Amino acid sequence: MGSPATMLEIAESFVALTESKPPEKISVSDIIAQAGKNRKTFYYHFTDKNHLIAWTFRHDLACELHRRFNAGQLVFEQPTDDPCSSLPYYVFIKKGVRSLDGSEFFEALATCFEGRRAYYARVLRMSEAGCLKDYLYDLYLPAVRSDIAFVLSNRRLKDASVEFLAEFYTGAFLSYLVRRTCDLHRARLMEGVGPFANIVHSSLENEIKEQQLRRML
Repeated sequence: MGSPATMLEIAESFVALTESKPPEKISVSDIIAQAGKNRKTFYYHFTDKNHLIAWTFRHDLACELHRRFNAGQLVFEQPTDDPCSSLPYYVFIKKGVRSLDGSEFFEALATCFEGRRAYYARVLRMSEAGCLKDYLYDLYLPAVRSDIAFVLSNRRLKDASVEFLAEFYTGAFLSYLVRRTCDLHRARLMEGVGPFANIVHSSLENEIKEQQLRRML
């Protein structure tokens, strides 16, 4: 595994470059010149530019999650050779037997994007294969799927229905935050959310509860 300090130095160099050049047009050569590194060092730490963007997000989010939550609430991926897997990306907070509170996580995610608002607006507009938007969806789909399994507990639901719910709610919260991040006229991403801060999980739980009740009628 590479040096976190070197990875952060390369990441900060890329972020700085995006202030004057579209991220799509920034090459690895540009990044290493800005960072004062060589190509071998870059590829020792990152697979490509998209991996660098993903790691930068994971680093920023992990800092925010460590600041807000205790260790027992943090969720990690299964350990792999990817340095991202050593960083928390989600939280698991129970508020009842089959209820979860995701409100503080979504606030943390919004704060992460707000910390480098202009930068994240730029990279979230990228549409090439493997872009940050695709990465976020692939990252959070299994997390939401796991939340659904917890809400269901020992209740049954067709696999296709579980997958629909996971895809729908993952797409919903990411689409909302991405659009708001890219709209630089909005000062706060969570402005207006108020009492609906836990809408993803409360809606999910209510839909499952109603479906289970209909099965019993």
